[in-house]
Amino acid sequence: MKFKKYAKYLGVATLAFGLATGCQSTGSTSNTGAALSANDQAVQQIITDAKAALSVAKTGGYAWRDTGKFIKQAEEALADGNTAKASSLATKALEQTEMAKKQDAEQDKAVKERFNQS
Repeated sequence: MKFKKYAKYLGVATLAFGLATGCQSTGSTSNTGAALSANDQAVQQIITDAKAALSVAKTGGYAWRDTGKFIKQAEEALADGNTAKASSLATKALEQTEMAKKQDAEQDKAVKERFNQS
């Protein structure tokens, strides 16, 4: 069961990464300019994926209120060297964007069903 959950998030992360990579005009390797460890790079990638997914959610009009706050807190935690906290917050933000996407689809379906039956 956990494997399916993580596989789903990996798919979302891969999609978000593809969007972020394809749409970026310039970029930097880190906020501080210092070399990042492998763990820090992985967390930075999750943060980047969460930002891309949040951008898509905002465009679609289904972004949740606190998702941006979690991303900002994750960036601050990473800058402070707290990789575990940053990873947790970034993953939470990524999960929220996925849940918001599902909520949007369900609400859209419910509205269509309700008004098509009249």
